[in-house]
Amino acid sequence: MLQRIAAARGDLTGDGRLETVTLFGVRPAGSIAWQQITLEIEDGATHRRTRLPLPQDAGYDPQIILGHMISRAKEDVLISVDSGGSGGVGYYTVYSWQDGTYRMIFDSESFAAAFPYMVTYQDQYVVRAESPANGMVYLIDISGRDEAYLREIYDEDGRLLHDVEGFVDPISLLYPADVNRDGLLELVAWQRISGLYHADGLGDFINTLASASGGTGFELSTQTVGIFGTPRS
Repeated sequence: MLQRIAAARGDLTGDGRLETVTLFGVRPAGSIAWQQITLEIEDGATHRRTRLPLPQDAGYDPQIILGHMISRAKEDVLISVDSGGSGGVGYYTVYSWQDGTYRMIFDSESFAAAFPYMVTYQDQYVVRAESPANGMVYLIDISGRDEAYLREIYDEDGRLLHDVEGFVDPISLLYPADVNRDGLLELVAWQRISGLYHADGLGDFINTLASASGGTGFELSTQTVGIFGTPRS
């Protein structure tokens, strides 16, 4: 039987009436994980209820966040669900009222497909992290890493012993913030950059997504890479 997980109220259509946004799901006895997670929106004027699917409908700690992400005249719905996996991946979905219906304007899977990454080790203790979608390249200096780690990858002259690739996780954290101070919430998405294995963290891609021109979705506003420091010897 479906159980109510969380609820919030906000003006999603811009008519001055408050819609009721509710997450429902099924939680088996003795489990903290939710299944069959469903988003339901009750119209503030007509009280008509609309149920909307989520691309990933199972996970932990589902949450609702309402805010002005696309337009100052109405609020949008951000749903977050933790995967519960060792990588700390989250599932994120945004719905917005557009042209008389609710449209999914962001989801984690579509974002991952649109923004692939390439992580390759280079000579002289450098890792190249590339974002082909926007043509950006970032170079991470790993010369301060442990000697035993470096000897697995490089010879004494700093040349690669063999080709080595790293990888980038799906979104682990996404949160809304008015980064531009313009009254609209951007979406800030973090993705871990790893080297030889998952625990071998090198840094994070940090993407900021802002309302696209025309107000139908999001576009990449800024992208940075945060790196982990090395203790001074």
